[in-house]
Amino acid sequence: MVFAHLGLEPGQVFLDAGCGAGEYSLYAARLLGEAGRVIAVDNIALSTDALNALPARPGEAPITAFAGDITDTLPIDPHSVDAIFLSTVLHIKMVRDRAPEMFREFHRVLRADGTLAVLECKKVEANFGPPLHSRLAEGDVRAMVEPHGFRHASTLDTGHANLICFQAR
Repeated sequence: MVFAHLGLEPGQVFLDAGCGAGEYSLYAARLLGEAGRVIAVDNIALSTDALNALPARPGEAPITAFAGDITDTLPIDPHSVDAIFLSTVLHIKMVRDRAPEMFREFHRVLRADGTLAVLECKKVEANFGPPLHSRLAEGDVRAMVEPHGFRHASTLDTGHANLICFQAR
């Protein structure tokens, strides 16, 4: 449901910011095909090393993973990424505290017609995910992202989370 909403196409470049174990990177690689490219970034080298150790899969986009802080300058060329996926990371306080720098950097690497997609658990009590005080409502996410060169494009309600998509302006 989430990836269908993103509308990824073969040959595109996908940035999985805060990739964790890389499940979304692996899924995107299948959708993008050999002509595509996946860049995965996480601050835990064990995760990115594991992604880099995976053998190339015929018909799938190559994955380049590196350990780094997504709130710092990324070693990615300007305007070279078609879609940035930030999944269940923005609720983390140290990421939120540096959100302006992170979103300015995302704006730098995103193509003019690219998509920034933020997936966060809804701000409701649940027996999974972050505690209620750390969760972000759609309005909270929009208030953090829009001042940094983005406009709201769409929101997908997945039941337990919101996928909030933005376009660079």
